[in-house]
Amino acid sequence: MKATRIYTLLALLLMAGGVAMQAQEPVTNANPTGLFESRKAQHGNPIQQPSIVSETSAWLHYDDGIFNTNLGYIPENIPFSWAVAFAPALLQSYEGYTLTKVALYENEYNTGDLLLSVYYGNSYMPLTLMSQQTVATWDIDNLYDMDLEQQVDIDTTQYLWIVFSELTATETFSAACSWNETDPNPNARWVQTQENKWEDAEIYGFPYIQFMIWAYVTDDPLGVETQLTSMRSSVYPNPGSNLLNIRTTLQNARVEIYDLTGRQIYNQEITENITSINADGWLSGMYFWKIISNNKEAENGKWIKQ
Repeated sequence: MKATRIYTLLALLLMAGGVAMQAQEPVTNANPTGLFESRKAQHGNPIQQPSIVSETSAWLHYDDGIFNTNLGYIPENIPFSWAVAFAPALLQSYEGYTLTKVALYENEYNTGDLLLSVYYGNSYMPLTLMSQQTVATWDIDNLYDMDLEQQVDIDTTQYLWIVFSELTATETFSAACSWNETDPNPNARWVQTQENKWEDAEIYGFPYIQFMIWAYVTDDPLGVETQLTSMRSSVYPNPGSNLLNIRTTLQNARVEIYDLTGRQIYNQEITENITSINADGWLSGMYFWKIISNNKEAENGKWIKQ
């Protein structure tokens, strides 16, 4: 059954280039444009997450792995684009790596092919096109991963922008989002509603959305294969700062966290579906997490502290 759509017309706030990262209040415009929200009646189920199958690879993403809502832009004949941007500070941990795959959460609101573009850029817009291809969409209510036809080397001096665009304007809501009221990252909510104009969705009244776009990086682009597996644990936001959340449905479990030297820095039993960890005193860099269930390692992954 199609979920009920809730349409909210929001005003457009024009911003000068270079200040898109600043928090600003939405304002009423004499001719408001239409960034709409569509909220599904039922949401919150864990997604089928791409797994990490190599110790020298990782999926980079900001969302928590829980689908919440879709966004779209529906004025007259203007295709909608949305993006995430990974900052150089995050990418330092992946110097020498290559972006080989991208994953997008797809559902019933994806009604046509999309254009996937990868750019090098700065903190407020993509600049240099590195890879571009047309991708089909599927009503799967889950992440769908796709190989890049042109792989992209990680440049640790520039932002890495992953952009999805509608090929034609549609009255749908193409961009799937998670919802994070605790530690939302502005680099996970970029929207383009006019040609060559990128804006923070916060100015439209959406400070907590995080677009469900994942980027797969590896230092072995020819030898590593990934597959979609049913993982029961996720760590978010990833990358993050002072708060690390672990969501799991595993029973009789505990979480262990290690630094790059292999030293265990955290060990705690899991008694709730979501466990929040204060990482305020941890150094910036990469960490490894494990979920131990019934005295066996059940799942693992990486987390980046910015």
